[in-house]
Amino acid sequence: MRFTPLNIASACLVAWFVMENPNDEKALFTWGAFIALMVLLTVVDILFRVLIKENKKMWMLQLVFLVVVCVASLIVKVTFA
Repeated sequence: MRFTPLNIASACLVAWFVMENPNDEKALFTWGAFIALMVLLTVVDILFRVLIKENKKMWMLQLVFLVVVCVASLIVKVTFA
């Protein structure tokens, strides 16, 4: 199995969610949202692997995808907070 930025992000997200969610009364994610996000990351990772065969190009596109998702999430959070 090849490591990709989406795999690394998924592992970090799982570790963060498991460590922080039980202790926080106002959690960032619900369990349903967390599972939906993990399924989305898995599907997108598989699509990138199928569509892009070159490893370096796949890494760059996945990093760009992660940055775009983070920026969009911050914009939504600031707009609706």
